[in-house]
Amino acid sequence: MIKLLIIADDFTGALDTGVQFAKKGICTQIFTKQNLTKDDVKEETEVLVVDTESRPMPPKEAYNAVYQLALWAARHKVPHIFKKTDSALRGNIGAELQAVLDAGKDSRLYFLPGYPQIGRITRDGVHYISGELLENSAFGRDPFEPATKSYLPDIIGEQSNVPVTCIRRGETLPSQRKEKDFIVCDLVETEDIDRRLDELFQKENNSLLAGCAALADRLVERIPFRRRTPGTYRKTERFYVACGSLNRITEQQVVYAKEKAGFAGRHLAARQKLDPAYYDTPEGRKFLEEILQLCREKKKVVLDTFDENDENEEKELYIKEHNISPEEVRFLIAAVHGRIVQEIANRRMDATILMTGGDTLMGYMRNIGCTQLEPICEIEPGIAVSVLEWNGYRQQVISKSGGFGTEDILEKIAQKILK
Repeated sequence: MIKLLIIADDFTGALDTGVQFAKKGICTQIFTKQNLTKDDVKEETEVLVVDTESRPMPPKEAYNAVYQLALWAARHKVPHIFKKTDSALRGNIGAELQAVLDAGKDSRLYFLPGYPQIGRITRDGVHYISGELLENSAFGRDPFEPATKSYLPDIIGEQSNVPVTCIRRGETLPSQRKEKDFIVCDLVETEDIDRRLDELFQKENNSLLAGCAALADRLVERIPFRRRTPGTYRKTERFYVACGSLNRITEQQVVYAKEKAGFAGRHLAARQKLDPAYYDTPEGRKFLEEILQLCREKKKVVLDTFDENDENEEKELYIKEHNISPEEVRFLIAAVHGRIVQEIANRRMDATILMTGGDTLMGYMRNIGCTQLEPICEIEPGIAVSVLEWNGYRQQVISKSGGFGTEDILEKIAQKILK
């Protein structure tokens, strides 16, 4: 019986939230398809996670995708809905929160957006990243989704006209109103999450919640789930990083891995990262074989798609000649990484694959026709280990959001995952 539906707007978010329950031994399924049938969901599943891939969608499309899932949950009498949001508040925040609210009978949704453990906090309704205003942080310079606001009512109000009330630490939650509303709760310390959940679960109306993986981690203890022995990650001979993120934080992590942690690195040029058909050409097949040989020779390999200074002009020219829109760039990069990782899987290499950015892992799953996977555990905070299976091959994958982790995070994971 499903006790909790989690709706995420990208695949990394689905994983880092779903794994909070799986690592406690709660039966959890993650899907990348939204039209679920009775046969898709196991009888023992209590946490169902669905990725709508709605972060890059126009607001109206994002609203519809989330609304249909929330409506499905209402029809199936799922007692709790959790709208997973990005801890840097990227995506269609207002539209998707409103969709959850509109699909059911409840008139209030509680939003706890912070992730104090990694320095993402909300104080007086304002969101901060490692002490900087959200709009002044690295996320304000994101190439696809730059943050332009830091005040939660302003961010939500871009796409929703539902009233927003900000509640400071120590303040009591306001009484329920007949009209729909959002309640945004400050989070400065992890203990703030527990205090709010204690207060919420003493109320009758706690069925609509929103937040990031930090909230999911604390929510595990509030809903009466059945538990089994949790799984753990498997050590492998090789560790391969498919870096599809263009986030500056990830770029620093890749530079550290190559220069200080002994990772063998390769960099994709313009056509190599923007033309999936390239890998069907003789030149592309030769390049694939070079990558595969590198994986055979080295235990730690990272393949990135960052724009080096002397390549930017070449990339812009290629984009112009092939009429590629900015929105298409991320999906082409994901498709390319997916194609390369598929070749590694075809060789049945004993390798753990880490993919940065939800688009990257999704591109791979589309390539192989896989629509669900099994979350196993966290290897670092917010970084999930999962297993996917196709053609009889079980592959261990790690997903990491572009902005997550310390500078040496790839080496930390390598030390844990390698035999």
